Amino acid sequence: MGFAYLVLMLLVFTLVTHLATVEASSQEEEYTVRKTLREYVRAMNQRSLEDIVALYASDGKFVDETFDEVFSGSYRLRELYDGIFETNPRLVFTAFPWRVEVVGDDASVDCSWSLVGNAGVYNGMYYISMSKTSLGWKITEIDAHITVIHNYYLPYVFTP
Repeated sequence: MGFAYLVLMLLVFTLVTHLATVEASSQEEEYTVRKTLREYVRAMNQRSLEDIVALYASDGKFVDETFDEVFSGSYRLRELYDGIFETNPRLVFTAFPWRVEVVGDDASVDCSWSLVGNAGVYNGMYYISMSKTSLGWKITEIDAHITVIHNYYLPYVFTP
């Protein structure tokens, strides 16, 4: 009975240690995924096309669910973000992740976002998919939904 008990305790200890290691690893990966999202917010606010595109996988895409448009690959992503920056030179962007799930080398993030631009405030949801690569976590897809638009009513200007 003593030997069997010792073996059982050793197995339980090994299992608990393994689970604690998996949990710690998962928390580290979740932190790294959240860091990637913070880098995306920083790049948006700095209006840095190259930094934003570098956060995407080479075949990454942005799906605009509101306007039913897909921007896939670095050229189209640059086109998308350049248009956003050109239209909103005073842009301020924030994102609030409320669910991050990491399973192996894949992650998903659900977050709300807000963009303050020249014509108003846009609020919406991002559903983000990421994959872990040798270069870190990369965005494979952003499904974007605009949920609320608060338009500024620009003053009417009389032209002579």
